[in-house]
Amino acid sequence: MKRPDPLPLSTRVLRSLAVARMVLVIYAGYKCLQLLGAVTGRNRDADYYDNQHLRSARLIRRTAVRLQGLLIKACQFAGSRADVLPPQYVEVLSELQDRVPPKDFELMRPWIEDQLGRRLDEAFSDIDPMPVAAASLAQVYKAQSKDGRTFAVKVQYPEIERVIATDLANFSFFIKLLAKLEPRFDLRLLLIEVKKYIPLELDFVNEAENARKFAANFDNDPAVIVPIPIPELCCRTVLTMNYIEGIKISDLPALEAAGIDKHEVAELLTHTYIWQILVHGFFHGDPHPGNLLVRPGPQLVLLDLGLAKEFTPQLRAGIVKLTRAIVMSDAPSIGEAFRELGFETRTGSDDTFLTLAEVVLGQALKARKAYADMSMVERMSKELMAALRENPIVRASSDLLLVLRVMGLLSGIGKQLDSKVDPMSAMLPFLDTTA
Repeated sequence: MKRPDPLPLSTRVLRSLAVARMVLVIYAGYKCLQLLGAVTGRNRDADYYDNQHLRSARLIRRTAVRLQGLLIKACQFAGSRADVLPPQYVEVLSELQDRVPPKDFELMRPWIEDQLGRRLDEAFSDIDPMPVAAASLAQVYKAQSKDGRTFAVKVQYPEIERVIATDLANFSFFIKLLAKLEPRFDLRLLLIEVKKYIPLELDFVNEAENARKFAANFDNDPAVIVPIPIPELCCRTVLTMNYIEGIKISDLPALEAAGIDKHEVAELLTHTYIWQILVHGFFHGDPHPGNLLVRPGPQLVLLDLGLAKEFTPQLRAGIVKLTRAIVMSDAPSIGEAFRELGFETRTGSDDTFLTLAEVVLGQALKARKAYADMSMVERMSKELMAALRENPIVRASSDLLLVLRVMGLLSGIGKQLDSKVDPMSAMLPFLDTTA
């Protein structure tokens, strides 16, 4: 399929300027406070930057809502990282996980009918014009079928493919320029990954197939629920599924009101993703709170399954080998596993791999915590950046990078749920540590 053309050059320039202005305003705000605090000594106060955090988060949200596209995707990720970001950012940006201002139904109705190839009154007995959720790429309506079933109808925004193509073109320019100016901050590998996975999220036929695979994998586990697609009411831009009620996993007051123990939810979440990654070899690649619902039991509902990855048997074995090596603190095996997974450092030595392993999983195992705290993240980030400067990674496995993204999102949710899960105990049953 032909890739969509970006929006006109003038629009590209305006979008770039809007993001540049946002970054400049935020940077200037923090810099002024930093200088003022150094003079007054107030920068040692725990709440010194709180107002600036809130102002910055609100500016990011306003800019994202105005521009839509990849900036909202970035906000969804940031709003999930309660383990590394100040609470002001998490509170404000998490709103964009499922509460983006929706498109008007009068605009969406002809688009849906055109995509499905039939009038709405032919497809459904009723459809609520007010979306139940709206996010970065699509919004979801509640509808009734002709035979009385309740459906969720997920509809891609008109023009969203061109918006995404525009953002990718802009990001490509700036990332390539940064790589030339600052070779140690070469983010082109991440750009390749974004370009690889975004089209999957824009293909609802792919998402429907993923949903069927997840449903089959968890067929014997009543604690994990996946909405089932309705084939005759699906196409590349419209996905119709059975409607499932649930509580957003990060809505702690609602969980408490429903009598659901947040610690049990954290345990269920951890075990569900261990099964996906280490056993099924097929995992949900975008577990931000807007895509995870909880029902009494507890039960976990997996939504928005466009970004999913299936490992080959060899790759799954490599992931298990790497995890086992980190659990056993086996340095030679850690380096060997990274190389077998397609990673390579500039010098060929393993020092950067060992630091990366410590950042990704080793520190959590030692602390016996399912999420990182701020001080831990700051310390390990400094060590990782130093290692990358000395001996950068020049080749990496895209599959493992997606796993690392998932682990970051789960760490943020674990912090919000105050997870008591011991990751070592949770993973050991899935690893042959005698091998």
